[in-house]
Amino acid sequence: MIKSGITIQTTQEKFWDNDVEAYVFFMQEGLERTSDVSHIKKIESDFYPHVMSVLKRHNFTGKTGQSFMLTAADNRNTSGNKISEFIFIGLGDLKSKPNVVLEDLRRAMGSLVLKLKKHGIKSAVLRLPENPDSVYGVDRAELLKQAVIIANMADYDFSLSQKKLSKKRWDGTLLIETHEHDKKITDQALCTGNIIGTAVNNAREWSDTPANILTPTKLSQEAQTIANDHDLSCTIFGRDKAQELGMGAFLAVDAGSEQPGKFVILDYQPKVKPKATIVLVGKGVIFDSGGLSLKSYAGMAGMKYDMSGSATVIATMKIIAQLKPNIRVIGLTPLVENMPSGSATRQDDVITAMNGKTIEVKSTDAEGRLILADALCYAEKFYQPDIMIDIATLTGACQHALGFFNAGLMTQDDQLREVLFELGRATGDRVWPLPLGNDYKNANKSNIADVSNAGNPVYRAGSITAGSFLSEFVAKTRWAHIDAASAHDVPDINYLGQGKGSAGMGVRLLTEFVMGYENNLGK
Repeated sequence: MIKSGITIQTTQEKFWDNDVEAYVFFMQEGLERTSDVSHIKKIESDFYPHVMSVLKRHNFTGKTGQSFMLTAADNRNTSGNKISEFIFIGLGDLKSKPNVVLEDLRRAMGSLVLKLKKHGIKSAVLRLPENPDSVYGVDRAELLKQAVIIANMADYDFSLSQKKLSKKRWDGTLLIETHEHDKKITDQALCTGNIIGTAVNNAREWSDTPANILTPTKLSQEAQTIANDHDLSCTIFGRDKAQELGMGAFLAVDAGSEQPGKFVILDYQPKVKPKATIVLVGKGVIFDSGGLSLKSYAGMAGMKYDMSGSATVIATMKIIAQLKPNIRVIGLTPLVENMPSGSATRQDDVITAMNGKTIEVKSTDAEGRLILADALCYAEKFYQPDIMIDIATLTGACQHALGFFNAGLMTQDDQLREVLFELGRATGDRVWPLPLGNDYKNANKSNIADVSNAGNPVYRAGSITAGSFLSEFVAKTRWAHIDAASAHDVPDINYLGQGKGSAGMGVRLLTEFVMGYENNLGK
């Protein structure tokens, strides 16, 4: 795994006592309402007169995502040869709901890191906005954690050329001013933010890696390495064990590829009796050609991202192993390629899933739901979890329905739906509820098997009928399905790659769900 270039630290030094190249100021829209008025006056008196007039002259008003940089001689330096940069970042008007302004702050952090990278600045210091409880709905430690996560994410870029990559990532230090009496709390928030931000970028790197390099075997080895490094139990099996377990749906997808499929199990167990057991399931189609239902040239582009769900789950398990909640968490990732060959599954074949249900294959390009079906069966049979959540780049229909900015959320559990929805807004991994119920079951009817793997087009609602198919393989566990329409190439959001590459969707959401389980669902 390629390491991020950025270094993020807290500092107990007073803001102006930090020896850095750049000083950062977050500005509310309207400028005069900024919490850093005293700092602006200091710039005007010691470095650069009429700063506020200069900002207005350049149409910097503090709108969300705006950034502006001034360069001035540091008059405090008697040698007269030090140059300081002053970077102004817009926060917006701060009048919206807390979850909205919190997302604005994330994007402000994204703007800052991109500005630092662009100008090759090696060090900077900032103060986070004051009174976060009343404005952002979170305490100062949570605000710091969120800022650190986003700074890491904004620094991410992908290249298989180390030479090019070294130019794309910011090899600098970002200092965040804190207060001495908060040191223990802020140190923990800094540590947690770095753990989560780094793991999100791990997931993005796996997803961005071409399928000829990141094979099912290679990704399973990455999972094993994480298990070894972080005291997780790891089990990996292939076709022979899957055959023994009766995982006919997993094997049907795996049959067409020369790359052997892998079923990966990462298991975190706390030192004391766990409050609950949660299973996370991630779709891991390393490359999706469509199988014999071959995709078009345009439709096949970007199909290396069809394993994004598995990357999310493996990265989340890495975080869980370090944060150590009092919850048992199991991550299941079935890893396969969906390829056309003489041994590939055909349309009209009938296969048998692990729970004994027969499935008529109406499209070999509806393969993700097949491997997830066996994974959900496996989870219920061997772990009897309190909660199961699967995440998958399952349908193009979900992206057509919701675009890039929300993933589809399907569950018949009202409480689980509400918790995941609110956590999505709080973390930035936003989900939007879609209906799931008996009305959609007929779409997956088969005349010769228990169920068909492709919804009847008469019913439309392709993402919902796919979710309905998965519900056939959940007997009694509280379960939610996330169709990750926002997994990659998300436009406009600067800390997600500005429209190119993996977004690491779901890592922040699943982490907060597990860490907050006792408060949200465990009562």
